[in-house]
Amino acid sequence: MKKKFLCTILISIFLGSFCGKIVFNHYQENEMVFQEKSKVYFLQQGVYSQKDTLDENVAKLTASTYTLEDGEYHVYVGITKNSKNVDKIVEMYKDLGISLYMKEVSISNAEFINNLEQYDILLKSAQTKDEIMAVNKVILASYDELILNR
Repeated sequence: MKKKFLCTILISIFLGSFCGKIVFNHYQENEMVFQEKSKVYFLQQGVYSQKDTLDENVAKLTASTYTLEDGEYHVYVGITKNSKNVDKIVEMYKDLGISLYMKEVSISNAEFINNLEQYDILLKSAQTKDEIMAVNKVILASYDELILNR
């Protein structure tokens, strides 16, 4: 009697572990399905068709990053999740004579989003142009490292 009970329990544990392993493996294969995307504001300085032109124009910017989309180089000088920080960055560049275009992008990299949320707190409390630019440089460097792998 005890052997039957013990055997039933061992078979149940084995079957449960086996089913759990199958579900876990299936989850890992479809991990992208479960990742949440966050809306992020990108502040674009310009779009260039040639890398040489990009390099010339970016040389005068203190901080920037770029992406290659449809054969064109899109240059970004700010990234934030906070609309008030968008205004702060746009105003700073407006004072420098540079107009920006805001673009909404969905990002699913949890580590970058977490970093961005922390930097947004710093950016919100920044008062001077130097403070804003310093935080902005770190955000762009984080984007380059975690998203663009540069």
